[in-house]
Amino acid sequence: MWKNPAEQDNQQKSGSRLILPALCDCKGLSLSSPQPQRDQVLKLNELFLSLQGNNISRIPLAIRNTMGHLTSRHMEVSHWQALIYESIRRVEREVGCVEQVKEMAEHCLQERQLYSQLMSDCVALSSSLCSAGLRQDQVFIKLKKEEQLNNESREVLQKQIVLLLDKLSSLKTIRSRLQVDFQDKMEAIKLTTRCITFEVETPCSYFPAGPLKPIHVSYEKWLSHCQYLKLTADNLVKDSSSCRGNLQFLMANIRNTNERQRCSTGECLRRKIHELTKINDNLKMDRQRIKHEISDLTKDMQRVANHIQNCDSRLHQTSHLLDILNQRPRLELCLDHPHNYFTLERQDLATMVAGLQSALQRSQQNLGVACRHLTFIEDRLARNTEILEVAKRCQSLHQSFRLAVNTAVVLSNRPRLCGAAQSSSPHTDLQ
Repeated sequence: MWKNPAEQDNQQKSGSRLILPALCDCKGLSLSSPQPQRDQVLKLNELFLSLQGNNISRIPLAIRNTMGHLTSRHMEVSHWQALIYESIRRVEREVGCVEQVKEMAEHCLQERQLYSQLMSDCVALSSSLCSAGLRQDQVFIKLKKEEQLNNESREVLQKQIVLLLDKLSSLKTIRSRLQVDFQDKMEAIKLTTRCITFEVETPCSYFPAGPLKPIHVSYEKWLSHCQYLKLTADNLVKDSSSCRGNLQFLMANIRNTNERQRCSTGECLRRKIHELTKINDNLKMDRQRIKHEISDLTKDMQRVANHIQNCDSRLHQTSHLLDILNQRPRLELCLDHPHNYFTLERQDLATMVAGLQSALQRSQQNLGVACRHLTFIEDRLARNTEILEVAKRCQSLHQSFRLAVNTAVVLSNRPRLCGAAQSSSPHTDLQ
């Protein structure tokens, strides 16, 4: 027979474990109630007493394995959460590196754009260094080559920056998806922990069950989604790292290539300026020599003119004296010595005047040639000086571009081009 309720209450209050009631015998049990009902009551009582006494070993298998499933699920979701967290960290590091490289690339592209404007001005200036269109100057060829190289580098950089921006957008997209998935897994872990705590420690009435979500996915789909996110993030980080490395190598190669070409152009400009300066010095020496020659010719002509004037005066005087002698009367007009000497003197003076006039004429011709030569030298010197000034301006403009690391591009002492476009281009053969 069952124990009376008073004894059961005393046992519950004392905290002792409940035990199954002792059955009298099979006959008494069969007389009290039907067999199926008695079996059901015994099973329920046994389950109740096992739950009250925390005797897990007596719970049925389907109920006993729930805790293991929850714990396993908790561990699995925590494992994937840690993997997703590591992927987020790698993606964020890669995003930071990509943004840094993007800033460097944009800075390099800005340098190339400003340098392209500068090279256009240099080419416009150096076009005046071509001699009459018959042959192109080496400086002009070098500057055109440098301009073309800079434009090609700028186009390649623009394409690489667009590709890098696409990689950056993909990284930010996968980072957002990873963060959402990380938050979902965090919430799932909290709910799973709540279920575990609910099963082990908490009475049922303390935590009312929330509404169930109507949409479920299969475990295989969940696992595939986790693997897809991690694999996609790893591939994007790998591709972005490769693209970033290629862009850094490209920027270094562009800088080195353009710097070599810039140095080659600068050396060509220095040689050109040295050549023009040497030609200018020679032309100035020739001009000074011709000026001295003109001065000497002018002085000689002045002396010859003075001699001619003296000879003319003496010839006029001799002729006048001879005319006076020729006025002697009758037999006194004879070919005596005074007459003969005056006659010879007049002839000598006439010959001297003719010779001096011939010398004066030659001197005048030489003076004209010297003056024309001086005019030619001065014109050539003026053209060469103008070309030299253009070359120096081009060199100053070419050297005004300075590559600054992690700073803005500086264009210092940039000359204006207002006079170059209005003035005519001087052309000369400098050989």
